[in-house]
Amino acid sequence: MTEEQTANLNHKKLRIAHYFFFAFVTLLIAEVITLSVFLGIAVKDKNALGVRSENGYTSSYYTLTDSLLHIENNLSKMRVVRTPSLQSELLVKTAINAEVAEQCLTSLSVAGGDMYSTVKFCNQVGDYSLYLLKKLDNGDELSDTDYSTLDKLYEATRSLGTRLNALSDKITAGEYSFADLGSEDDAFSSMVSEIADGAIEYPALIYDGPFSDGLEDPSPVALDGEEITKEQGIELAKGYLTDYENASVNYDGELGGFIESYMYSFTAGNVNGNLMLSKIGGTLVMADVNDSVSNPEYTKEQGVELAEQYCEKIGLKGMSAVWACVTDSELYVNLCYEEDGIIFYPDMVKIKVSLETGRITGYEAREYIYNHTQRNTDYTVNITEEEALAASYGEMKVESIRLTVIPLDAGGEKLTYEVYGTVDGYGFFVYVDAATGKDVRVLQVIDSDEGELLM
Repeated sequence: MTEEQTANLNHKKLRIAHYFFFAFVTLLIAEVITLSVFLGIAVKDKNALGVRSENGYTSSYYTLTDSLLHIENNLSKMRVVRTPSLQSELLVKTAINAEVAEQCLTSLSVAGGDMYSTVKFCNQVGDYSLYLLKKLDNGDELSDTDYSTLDKLYEATRSLGTRLNALSDKITAGEYSFADLGSEDDAFSSMVSEIADGAIEYPALIYDGPFSDGLEDPSPVALDGEEITKEQGIELAKGYLTDYENASVNYDGELGGFIESYMYSFTAGNVNGNLMLSKIGGTLVMADVNDSVSNPEYTKEQGVELAEQYCEKIGLKGMSAVWACVTDSELYVNLCYEEDGIIFYPDMVKIKVSLETGRITGYEAREYIYNHTQRNTDYTVNITEEEALAASYGEMKVESIRLTVIPLDAGGEKLTYEVYGTVDGYGFFVYVDAATGKDVRVLQVIDSDEGELLM
């Protein structure tokens, strides 16, 4: 492999996280990953047994099943797709969802379940996807053996997903509690263990040759400093809980993956929650607070301001709100780094605000941690704002325009004009390449039960 090809592959792998997180920006239902215990719209079980993290583990379960469904769907498409660019896109999505599934299983392991074999399976699905991505990057075609292996991985994923989905009705009906994880009669653990006992077959993947030097994890570029101890993490966690005085913080365990982290839980009066801090530097990765919300006292605009202020308090400078929607009196805000008037979508933080108390109830900064770095903002801009506004957008009535950097599906970033407008009451975002003037992406605002979404 040439030096240039190696650099391109590493760049592509580093950008795998970019695609996922821009999909989160858009809140696209098919791609939204709520990232385990910490952030997202929690499953609210009216018959909850009072276990502190029950909703968190339930959220991990649904995120896991959703990720497996996307893996199954993408591997199924690989059976009919032969265009290298589209194959690369499907493999990138598979690797992303495999990582998310692995993180969910790891968090469920903290609750007492033995997920090792299934974690290993998800890890191998992700690694094999990256291996095939490397072959395509080198200009090689996938072999019959590659397609046969993908077929077997698809069947194994489909079988595991089908088994896990069978538990959904019991969870919804309050007939299953994750407090039983690891017990002799635990239905979830029994299903997961079927990977280990051979009830679900998948091919053995040999880690030699191309596996040995080409599957390094993406590097979280925004992390720096020394590795902290779990005791230091407790004190740092208290500092991040700016809205919760005299919080009692407990260490709960560790998480591996691309961002090695410590997990903590806390209580403050009648409020409790969870936090994840990176081992390197003690950066806040995620947080989720179980706080009752019913009667909103704050407006959407006030909530956005509170989210921006929180970023300042914990040391994130230059963050601007780019999207906000209200669901059940809680405000979900996406904030991105802004420099020289350019919004950088890859450098994103998601914050949840209670509009009843004005307190921060959710936080997630994985994409910011992966992507935020000092960039050279000397971009090629051949199209002026006036020319972008003068372009034809069909029946859309243009209402605003701004410069944004967006991650591309197959890796990399591009400077674009984000042109917003409406057609028959529906909102649209059109992203126009600032160098060529060509449309590179379009998103439509959709009203749903979960609030406003972009698709």
